[in-house]
Amino acid sequence: MTICILSDIHGNHLALEACLAHAESRRAQGYIFLGDYISDGAYPQKTMALLYDWMRHHDCRFIRGNREEYMVDYRDGKIKGWQDGSATGALLYTYENLTDRDIDWFQTLDNHGTEGFEGAPPLHYCHGAPWKTNGTLAQGDPETIRRLQELPEPCILCGHTHRLGMYLLGRQSVVRAGSVGYPLSTPGYAQMTLLHSVQDGVPRWRPEYALVPYDNHAAVQELHASGLMERAPVWSAMTAHALLTGENIAGLLPPYAQSLYEKDCGEKAPYSRIPEAYWQRAAEVYRCQTK
Repeated sequence: MTICILSDIHGNHLALEACLAHAESRRAQGYIFLGDYISDGAYPQKTMALLYDWMRHHDCRFIRGNREEYMVDYRDGKIKGWQDGSATGALLYTYENLTDRDIDWFQTLDNHGTEGFEGAPPLHYCHGAPWKTNGTLAQGDPETIRRLQELPEPCILCGHTHRLGMYLLGRQSVVRAGSVGYPLSTPGYAQMTLLHSVQDGVPRWRPEYALVPYDNHAAVQELHASGLMERAPVWSAMTAHALLTGENIAGLLPPYAQSLYEKDCGEKAPYSRIPEAYWQRAAEVYRCQTK
């Protein structure tokens, strides 16, 4: 049995289409999607159309990621103040290009799940961590090990880190599924994981990490053609940088923009309140082109 694991599409419909075609060519018998289907990429409605079509014709399981939670919370008024600009413009663009059907569906999804397969160990799957959608299963962390020990499943699937790999946490194996649409370290290749059931004494799962070629330059061109680069200049430039180089500076550039603002104004502020000029100054330091 082969199960296809897909995570962190982030609205990159070109990468998703390539991964689905590859999974079908490998005769995957089931699909588990680990969340973050939308945001950052252009034309989120194209990603949603692919997902809806795939679930009609294949055996699929879906959970929500933190990006789906943002969309639900924004509609419910739990999050406010999104506006064009590098802080929240990409989120607002995504929200405006989704339908009520899409957000209703996000709202139905659990943030983790389990699945049993005949002749193979059961799986537990989540986006970041079973107890927190944007958490992480930190390797060697005693608290993470303790909480995982409360779960009976020997294999845990997760996304969120945009990394591929497997490691042990206590008695359990953790499989990081990588990222379909915002892959790190593999520019020009989408990431996905195929799980193969193995019967050689004790039944187990063997992960196969697949790097699937796709047109990352076309994905960057869509950031411009869709207007997303204008609505969230620096944020979208960071996305383009990651797609073309595999390097993620989203954890570095925003805090630097924040520090520039705090130095000039003498006060701390969340990202959403930092004027665009400070994002642009940080982008120049990180050589992140917004044109």
